[in-house]
Amino acid sequence: MILEEALAVVTQALNHQRLTKVQNIIFRQAWEGKSYIEMGVAFGYDPAYLKDEGAKLWQLLSQACGTKVTKINFPTVLAQYAEAQQAQAQQAEANQAEANQAEAQQEQSILPEISTDSSRRIDWGEAINVSSFLGRETELATLKYWLLQNHCRLATILGMGGMGKTALSVKLAQQVQFRFERVIWRSLRDAPPLTELLTTLIQFLAPDPDSTLPVTETAQLAYLMDALRANRCLLILDNYEALFQAGQQTGTYRQGYEGYRELLQRIGQGQHQSSLVLTSREKPTVVAALQGENMPVRVLNLAGLPQADAARLLQAKGLSGSAAQVTSLVQSYQGNPLALMITATSIQDLCGGRIDTFLQQQTTVFNGVRNLLQQQINRLSELETKIMYWIAINREAVTVQELQADLAPFVPMSRLLEAVESLYWRSLIEKNDDGFTQQPVIMEYMTEQLIEGICQEILDTKTHSATEPHPFAFLKNYALLKATAKDYIRDSQARLILEPIAQQISIQFSPQELLERVNHLLSHIRQTNASNYAAGNLINLLAHLRIDLTGADFSRLKIWQADLSNLNLHHVNFTQADLSKSIFAETFGGILATAFSLDGTLLATSDSNGGIQVWQVGTGQRLVALTEGRAPWVWSVAFNPTQPNLLASCSDDTYIKLWNVETGKCLRVLSGHTSSVHMVAFSPNGQLLASGSEDGTIKLWQVSEPSAASCIATLEGHQGWVWSIAFSPDGQTLVSGSVDQTLKLWNVATGICEQTWIGHTDWIKSVAFSPDGKWIASGSTDRTIKLWQIETGQCLKTLQGHQDTVTAVAFSPASQQLVSSSYDQTIKLWQISSGECTRTIQGHSNRVWWVTFSPDGQSLASGGDDHAVRVWDIHTGRCSKTWKGHTNGILCLAAHTTQHLLASGHEDETIQLWDIQTGEILRTLRGHTHRVWSVAFAPQSLAQPLLASSSGDRTVKLWNWQTGQCLNTLRGHTSWVWTVTFSPDGKRLVSSSVDGLVKLWDTQTGKCIETLQEHKAAVVRTIFSPDERTLISGGFDQTIKIWDSATGTCLRTLEGHQGTVWSVLFWAQNQQLISGSFDQTIKFWDIKTGQCLRTLTGHQAAIVSLALSADRHYLASSSFDQTIKLWDLETGECVRTFAGHTGIVTSIIFFPTVDLQNQTDLALLSETDASELLISSSYDETIKFWDTTTGTCIHSMQTPRPYEGMTITRATGLTEAQRATLKALGASEADPHFH
Repeated sequence: MILEEALAVVTQALNHQRLTKVQNIIFRQAWEGKSYIEMGVAFGYDPAYLKDEGAKLWQLLSQACGTKVTKINFPTVLAQYAEAQQAQAQQAEANQAEANQAEAQQEQSILPEISTDSSRRIDWGEAINVSSFLGRETELATLKYWLLQNHCRLATILGMGGMGKTALSVKLAQQVQFRFERVIWRSLRDAPPLTELLTTLIQFLAPDPDSTLPVTETAQLAYLMDALRANRCLLILDNYEALFQAGQQTGTYRQGYEGYRELLQRIGQGQHQSSLVLTSREKPTVVAALQGENMPVRVLNLAGLPQADAARLLQAKGLSGSAAQVTSLVQSYQGNPLALMITATSIQDLCGGRIDTFLQQQTTVFNGVRNLLQQQINRLSELETKIMYWIAINREAVTVQELQADLAPFVPMSRLLEAVESLYWRSLIEKNDDGFTQQPVIMEYMTEQLIEGICQEILDTKTHSATEPHPFAFLKNYALLKATAKDYIRDSQARLILEPIAQQISIQFSPQELLERVNHLLSHIRQTNASNYAAGNLINLLAHLRIDLTGADFSRLKIWQADLSNLNLHHVNFTQADLSKSIFAETFGGILATAFSLDGTLLATSDSNGGIQVWQVGTGQRLVALTEGRAPWVWSVAFNPTQPNLLASCSDDTYIKLWNVETGKCLRVLSGHTSSVHMVAFSPNGQLLASGSEDGTIKLWQVSEPSAASCIATLEGHQGWVWSIAFSPDGQTLVSGSVDQTLKLWNVATGICEQTWIGHTDWIKSVAFSPDGKWIASGSTDRTIKLWQIETGQCLKTLQGHQDTVTAVAFSPASQQLVSSSYDQTIKLWQISSGECTRTIQGHSNRVWWVTFSPDGQSLASGGDDHAVRVWDIHTGRCSKTWKGHTNGILCLAAHTTQHLLASGHEDETIQLWDIQTGEILRTLRGHTHRVWSVAFAPQSLAQPLLASSSGDRTVKLWNWQTGQCLNTLRGHTSWVWTVTFSPDGKRLVSSSVDGLVKLWDTQTGKCIETLQEHKAAVVRTIFSPDERTLISGGFDQTIKIWDSATGTCLRTLEGHQGTVWSVLFWAQNQQLISGSFDQTIKFWDIKTGQCLRTLTGHQAAIVSLALSADRHYLASSSFDQTIKLWDLETGECVRTFAGHTGIVTSIIFFPTVDLQNQTDLALLSETDASELLISSSYDETIKFWDTTTGTCIHSMQTPRPYEGMTITRATGLTEAQRATLKALGASEADPHFH
């Protein structure tokens, strides 16, 4: 008994009379063994006074307990009193339950059965099959009486492992399920964090599409209590003891799990109409404090099976013996069902099923299930023992094929099946539809033994010889973490296996000592050269402890099941290592689209780095990587429904490509759109492909012969970008959604728009037809989803719940459910019939761009700006697979000439400050939550170290670049902020955004002083004139606007470009503007008249950035075509082309070398005589320095990649795709230097 339990007993004994303050102090201090003198000193009381008050307290308790209580014996007396009261209460309740069995049959009149219509919902989770359940009639009657007649809020089934608590909880739920509106059964075996459990519960119990899903623990608890009040719910939480810290005082929670105490407190004390049933081996302290005979919190101490029920169990196991022998056996194991089942197996194996023979061995003294399990495991063969450990490691049911793949060395299937059958017969494993698993008590025991064995091997510093029969058997034979397992299993393995080992090891070793110990172990393992898991285990352990692995030597080792996907492995040596079954980071950007093949075996993804990946869903292996080349953002991918190897993609470069995914070859490039293409969709018969573009058109392409595909129709009618398109199931209708806030339905045969639907109040980002042809769903930037009835054209339901732009919607194959994704980082599942949100899935750490159903409707695939592709189980909401990408394209540059600084904005949401002299990164600025699209230093005349940045997170930030401190965050834009520029005096900032607005800001106050609204689409670039009187802006509406910066009046609009205006410059001496466009041209404009004076052509793709040389003799331009061109301003001729980047060149700057002349140690100056360098940044993650006189790249800088300097020379276990990925992330196959 612990202190809080003792106080609860005192409260019960005194009929809920509370102790006085002094009595409470005396009781608590006496419990700790303190004298009255020590109490007086600690609390400032006279010891004599405390002694007198103590005597009164002991007298009071003596009267209440019916026996003498003293300062010495009161803990013992209270424990005996509690046991007596508990036994008396249970007997009384059992008697009451039996007396009311007839009445219980009439429960219909006491508590009406809940209607069996769709309003009642049940989720059994991983509840076990109890079809062979026997006995426990009295316990069931008691529990039903508590729940149905006493309306008990919190009932705990308490008992040691193997008593049948889990089975009893399931049987109870089955018998009372029709008295509740909601029933949910969950196992806590894998110790889920409280927020994870609360998310599951509140989504199931009270899904409310009109409210925000809470994310904080406090808000989730409040939400849950509201749900328990709104409906009569039954919650069953099994294995509650998994939340407690082993080796600590009973009821002590694991670190980080203390919030569960608050959960029980609220449910036990709160006003609601629901019930929570716990099963546990340890009594939670909250339960001890709240329980009582007349209280809504009860505890059922589950003892062993009664004699008759236990005898029936033994009979079912085929044992023979007299009644006396059966009684003796049952009593030996105190009726523990699991112990009896295991023992019965031993009796069958060793004694031919004869109980008397077994009893004669006199080995049946019961010392707990642990001892029994130890005895049973000790009798297993080596192979059977290995299987037991592997089933525990896998954490969920596993097939024999999976077991065979886990075991090392290889075991023939015939031997494996024999061993599995033997374990099943011994009742040590169980079989279900998914394979073989273990009861929680057995799984926990095996896990504990594994942890103990691993720790002993790591801590054992004695010298082992390579010839020993089983040195480091645990490290070698078992994977502590399976890198290739489902995500939620891998998380469970890290939490329940790796973490306890890490805690024990870190107590004994410092990080440096552990590294030395690991190197010693690896040296021994390297000598054996055998196939095993030891090296992978040690790497996973070091990674879990966050120990820096830079420069580590893992050469010539078997590195299996190592999770290397989130590690920096700079200069790590993997020469001749076997990297089978290990996982790595991938090379892709933010995931913009996902698409399953028709048979569900392949998953295609596209990203913001111009990549397309095709994955094998079953194995997780990448089948092929396709590259779009010049396009940074590949917006959409789609599999052809009748040609399985045909994949279509579209991107920012205006092109649509048709691919053969088997060969990786591009079969056809389709051109015709004049701006970015956002969506492609195949018709159901696979003959047509539709595309929707920023140019406002939809095109239909005949693709029956992919190599000869051509455009057969252009559908016009939208007044803005076309974001999404979808074919009807019969292929006769096409629906489109647009920036103009309308949906249009087109006749595919005629190309005529037959209907236009209006209802959304912002851009429509996604549309979908239901497979049954009855519904169209649309998702919008207005944060809503609308369900339209096709027959009437009416919007019948508006689904609300997302807190930001809805990016994608998709129907399930059966048309019963809808899934949606959003910028709010969530995925939601909706029931079509009711419009109810049935589940909110969280896991992405940035906006989710796309989500789709698998063809069988059992899984979802999503992609987000966190560079992650995730596959989800729709029934549990758990993530089963994640592919994590890494790219860090450089999106913008700014230079500070006198300080020799460069600032670069990155795809990973950071800003890097570089020392041009050394090429080193001086500081990393973090604070944005989206790509950094623009950076700008304040004019040096301002004498303040200010840097401005703009981001896709809709903000502008002001930084002190010397300290790295963010000084202010400017909010007001409602979409991505493309650019930010200081005024020449540094007192104002101008920003432009995808929301179509140009904003002027006061740099001192951070307040918006003017908003300019004339552009009809996104504004990409804005600059001040040198005299600050005017502003120039260019945007997606293909225009350039000249503004009065004082009044905000638009003075003139320049038209002539046929694509987005990406860049604008003042050429002050000539009173001209220069612009670069998506239409691949550079135009020169007369500022006063607005006349286009000349046009330069030469780039093969969109022009992104422009820069003027200091002497104004040259213009530089950069492009999607990955080149930079230098133009003679007098003649208009291209005098030089700079080639070397392998991605879009996002930004260019002229930098005078005179500012670097004093830097004699700067090597790059020795490479050039030019008066100016040209500095460029690119999506290829590099910054390059160019000699403007020769066009030569004289220097290149790059942020360190995850695997920078990693050596994989002659490494095995890698596919060619993996090898290419590792090299792209910094690895090489150069010969390493051995030391």
